[in-house]
Amino acid sequence: MAAIKKDPEISALEAVHAALKDLDPESRRKVLASVYALLEISGPKPSDQPPAREERQPAAARVSELPLRSTTARPKSIVELIQEKNPTTHPQRIALFAYYRERYEGMSRFGRADLEPYFAKARLSPPGNYDRDFVDTVKRGWIHEDGEESYLTSKGIEVVEAGFAGAEPPGPRHRLHAPKAKPMAKKRARPARRGGR
Repeated sequence: MAAIKKDPEISALEAVHAALKDLDPESRRKVLASVYALLEISGPKPSDQPPAREERQPAAARVSELPLRSTTARPKSIVELIQEKNPTTHPQRIALFAYYRERYEGMSRFGRADLEPYFAKARLSPPGNYDRDFVDTVKRGWIHEDGEESYLTSKGIEVVEAGFAGAEPPGPRHRLHAPKAKPMAKKRARPARRGGR
């Protein structure tokens, strides 16, 4: 009668179990972690391990020990970005919206109409002539327009990240709150005096 060949995986399991069974749980974890490292394999995920027993504490004590969420993990709002970069013209705001869309929403391509709703999201009044302002943004080299595949250019990224420092001064039609020019008072011509006086 032929001898039954034992499965090598079962033999290895029995050997590992025999070697670890007399150790405490922390020592077992250390030994297994070392074996994983030596065999160049990844260990079990932390979720695969049974949760450690925790001592019963009053609920208030457990809550006070919870770590606060880091503010850096929170996404930046469009309003925060506007406050940070301080765009003063509609073309600057349009470039900032494209930047926000790419950097914080993960959408680098857009059509002309895709950026217009960001005025409402930012709680701003939309421009009176959005198409003109969008074209001006393209003329400044901040956006490359290509239908639905338009994108913010490298120059556009630089100008937004610099807070629009050094950006061209706005023309009169693009100033958001341009002061109205006061009409110049005309000087009245004095009638010439008669008699040489």
